[in-house]
Amino acid sequence: MCKWKGGKRTVECIDRALIYIPEGVDPETQVLDMSGNNLQILPRDNFARVGLVNLQRLYLRNCRLGQIDNTALKGLLNLVELDLSNNLLTYVPTSAFKEVPNLRDLILSRNPIQKIDSHAFKTVPGLVKLDLSNCDLKTISPHAFEGVEFLESLKLNGNKLYELRPKTVEILSRLQGVELHDNPWYCDCHLRAAKLWLTNNNIPYPIAPKCSGGPERIARRTFAQLDLEDFACRPEIRLDSRHVEATAGDNATIICRVESVPEASISWYMNGRLLLNNSAFSSYQRIFINERGTFDKKSILTLTNAQEADSGDFYCLAENRAGNAEANYTVHVSYRMAGMTSLGSGQIAGLSAALVILILFILLVILILLIRLRRVPFSESKTPGQVEVVANGTVSQKPATPVTVETSTFVERKETNPVQKPPRVPESPVELSNPDLINDTREDRPASGEYTRANDGLYPATVWEDGYLGGRTPNYGLPIPGSAPPPSAKTLRVWQRGVPVLPPVNALKRVLSRNSPDEGYQEGCGTDV
Repeated sequence: MCKWKGGKRTVECIDRALIYIPEGVDPETQVLDMSGNNLQILPRDNFARVGLVNLQRLYLRNCRLGQIDNTALKGLLNLVELDLSNNLLTYVPTSAFKEVPNLRDLILSRNPIQKIDSHAFKTVPGLVKLDLSNCDLKTISPHAFEGVEFLESLKLNGNKLYELRPKTVEILSRLQGVELHDNPWYCDCHLRAAKLWLTNNNIPYPIAPKCSGGPERIARRTFAQLDLEDFACRPEIRLDSRHVEATAGDNATIICRVESVPEASISWYMNGRLLLNNSAFSSYQRIFINERGTFDKKSILTLTNAQEADSGDFYCLAENRAGNAEANYTVHVSYRMAGMTSLGSGQIAGLSAALVILILFILLVILILLIRLRRVPFSESKTPGQVEVVANGTVSQKPATPVTVETSTFVERKETNPVQKPPRVPESPVELSNPDLINDTREDRPASGEYTRANDGLYPATVWEDGYLGGRTPNYGLPIPGSAPPPSAKTLRVWQRGVPVLPPVNALKRVLSRNSPDEGYQEGCGTDV
C-alpha cells in the first residue's frame, strides 16, 4: 500500500510474510513499514540494491530478525528513525549503525539482549531517543553510553537490572526523562551513583523505581523515598596483620584500613574503653588518631611511650548506615634489649654499611702507603747521621754535623771544633790504602778538587808511635786494646743510618709530606775520621 502519511510518501507492507525487501517500490519513498514479516536476516546492501536510499523512517518490528549485516543499511544517509523492536537480536548491531550516522531515534525494545557493551552507540552520535525497554538486560558497561551525550530520552524499564555501575549514566546530563521501573534494583552503594545522578540533574521519571533488595530498612521503598546516604554498603576492613610488635619506651602504631560507601566513621576501643584523639592514656602516655581518605579510609592509632603492661587487644569499629564491621589487633610490647638485638633492621644495615666504608678507606690508605714506600731505596735515609765520639776511652753520641769537603783552602776552626787533631807531619813514604780517610788539602793536589787515594793521607801512619800501634797494621785511628793513644788524640766516628723503621703514623706522615723521593737522602755507610 502506497500512501501519503504525515506529509511523507509512505509504503506499508505489514504482515505479508515477506522474507526480503520487495523490488519495484518507488525510489522516492520516505517511510517504509515492513512490520510483521519473516525477514530473519538483513543481507548486505539490502536497501541500496532495491534503490531505497531516500528513506527517512524504517519500521522492522516483529520480523524475526536475528542478524543484520554490517552493510545492510548502506546508503541510508537520510535515515533518522529505526524501529527494530520485538525481534531476536541478542546484541546491539553497532557496526551496522555506522551507515546511518544521522539516526536520531532507535528502538531496540523486546529483544533478548542481555548486555550493553562499552561504546555500543558511538557510531550514532546524534542519537536523541533510545529505547531498551523489556529486554533481558542484566549488565550495562560503565562506558556504554559514551558518544551519545545529546541523548534526551532513555528507557531501561522492564529489564533484569539490579545495579548501575559508576560512570554508566553520569555523562547523560541532557536527559529530559528516564524510565527505570520494573527492575529488581538492589538498593546499596552500587546504586549510589545513579541516585546522585538523578538528584543533581533533576531528571524526571514517570514511574519511580522501587527497591527489590538491600537492607531490610529500605526494602520495597522507592528511590524518591530514600536519601543519598541510604544507598550504602556495609564497611569492609582489610587486614594486613592483626599482630603488632613494639618496644618499651617507643610508640606503638596500629593501622585500620576500611573500604565503605558512603564514608564510614571509625572508632577505637581497648577493654571496652573508647579511645579519643589527643587524649591521655595514662599519666605519661597519650593517644593520637589520624585518618586519611574517604571511601578507602586509613585510620592510624599511635600510643606514645608504650610499656609492657599495655600489651593486649585493641578494637577498630567502622560504621555507616548499611551496618558496621570490627577487627581486633593484638599489641605486644617487649623490653628493650641491650646490644645489637635492640637495633632495628634499618639501623643494623646502616651500621654495616658504615663499617664496610671504613674498612675500604683503611685499605685504600694502606695501598697508597705501600705504593709510595716502594719508591724509597733502602740505601737512603732522611734522618741525619749520628756522631760517635771516642775520647780517652769514653764513647758519647752527639748529633752529627754535615762533613763538608771543600775544594778551597782548608780552614781549621779550633774554637768551634771539639775534636783536636794531631799536628801535621811531613809526608811519609808509607802508602795508605784506606780510601775512606779524609785526604790532605795540599797545594799540589789534583786540579779536579779531589784527593788522590795514595800517599796523601791527612794523618800519615808515622804520626802514631810504634808503642801505640804495636808494630801492627795501622788501624786508621781506632784505639788498640792495651795501649793508650796519644794524649792529644781523639776519634770521631760518623755513621750514616739506613732507612729508619718508624711507627705507622710517623711513616705515613713522612711519606705524605716528602716533596720528592730523594729529598734529604744521602748514599754511603759510615766513615771513620
